[in-house]
Amino acid sequence: MGAHFTSNVTIGPANLGVQFTSTSTSPTGVIDAWEWDFDGDGQIDSTVENPYHLYTELGSFDVSLTVWLDSEFNTMTIDDYITVTDGSDISGQLSGIWIPDYTYTITGDVNIAESDMLYISPDTEIYIENDAQFSINGTLQADASARDGEPIIFTSNSSWQGFRFNGTQANNIIANCEISKATVCAILIENDSSLDIIGNKIYDNSSTALGAAIDVTSSTNVLITQNIIANNFSTNTIGGIRCTNAPIEITNNIIVNNSGTYGAFILQNNSDIVLTNNTIANNESNGTYPYLFFILNSDPIIKNCIIIDSNPIFFGSGDPDVTYTCISGGHTGTGNIDEDPLFIAPSAGDGIAFNGLNAHWWLQEGSPCINAGDPDPIYNDPDGSRNDMGAYGGPNGMAPTDAENNVVNIIITNSISVYPNPFNPQTNIALSITAQDLEHPISVGIYNIKGQLVKTLVDNEVVNNSTFIWDGTDNNELNTSSGMYFVKMKTVSNVTAKKMILLK
Repeated sequence: MGAHFTSNVTIGPANLGVQFTSTSTSPTGVIDAWEWDFDGDGQIDSTVENPYHLYTELGSFDVSLTVWLDSEFNTMTIDDYITVTDGSDISGQLSGIWIPDYTYTITGDVNIAESDMLYISPDTEIYIENDAQFSINGTLQADASARDGEPIIFTSNSSWQGFRFNGTQANNIIANCEISKATVCAILIENDSSLDIIGNKIYDNSSTALGAAIDVTSSTNVLITQNIIANNFSTNTIGGIRCTNAPIEITNNIIVNNSGTYGAFILQNNSDIVLTNNTIANNESNGTYPYLFFILNSDPIIKNCIIIDSNPIFFGSGDPDVTYTCISGGHTGTGNIDEDPLFIAPSAGDGIAFNGLNAHWWLQEGSPCINAGDPDPIYNDPDGSRNDMGAYGGPNGMAPTDAENNVVNIIITNSISVYPNPFNPQTNIALSITAQDLEHPISVGIYNIKGQLVKTLVDNEVVNNSTFIWDGTDNNELNTSSGMYFVKMKTVSNVTAKKMILLK
């Protein structure tokens, strides 16, 4: 009989999440018990075969595993197996929780593996240097969407290649983050990946062959909402968003002062996107054919938007369905207008030479875009009035902010309360759901720190009960271990999550 083990990571910054795996053997193939010592203090920390442990303190730690069969045992100890750093020199595999107690500097390519998760707390700063790429095959939750949450910063003092989500269908979210200085693509999503991009500032990024701000390929479960996408530049494609075989939803964004061969969008190969309540203005097209949209074999649906451009809007093959939109030059379709939207203080010109991030794109009193969107009540503004065209209208409209700060103010129309929290042995989960969303099916589930579904509370159903009790068991009615969990609610209008801690 021999004790052996491996782990997903052996080095990383504090709050390092380590998944240990026993690879122990016995003559019969059976082991009776596992005893783990994670920090070399001689105390048993876990008796689970393949435990997960969060290292919160800096230093190097011995790890021991003892396995038992009948009355015999064998022990394997590796000295200094886990090294926990201060986050000043990061590369390789990532796992765990990043908090604002540290400033994180990534100096080489990093990756979140398929079975791993990285959770980043509000007000955390991450610098990515040396042209490194941030790849995600597992789960990234960079979520500062709470009303009082300070943004998470992703930037560089030199250059980085941006995020790459590759084949991950986990519950990935980037919310209330500031993403800048990427030189390949700020957010690249491909190979059937899932991601919610909510309430971010995405600016001063560049590219050659990809969309400088966001590039989505062969992925359908992507939501882009309530973001400011400004002053991004591409030499050969698009400064804004490129979609290839990606029929996704894009709603309530401000997309301004981006520059590229085409101004704001490239939609190709069945990218039948739904574009609702966006403000798209003062982008710059510097190609041979200076169009705002390049469309190839795609049929986008555009509703309740403001689309302002000094050049023609659409170029290529495809049949955009445009309604209730303020659009330069006008367009055939119900409710469309061609008028000055009367922004409060737009940027002074087109493209990256003018600062679209600090301009003010909400509407003056008397704007022809106020109460001019689709009159169907499902598109009403948060105050119940008829839809205003542009990013500040509709049920998920952005909130105007003071002129000095011009921050992204995410409107969270649904919320989750957990009490008590932390808890043992059970907690109450209360859902606050808008009247509109109550009319449609919702899904509610509990996930562990690795993004794995632990417990299904509601599975795509219209709910009558908004309060649930979770007793710490999984879908097989087995007890879960102590640690951090997330309850996530997905409705037709948004995705809401709440952190909770189970103590035993």
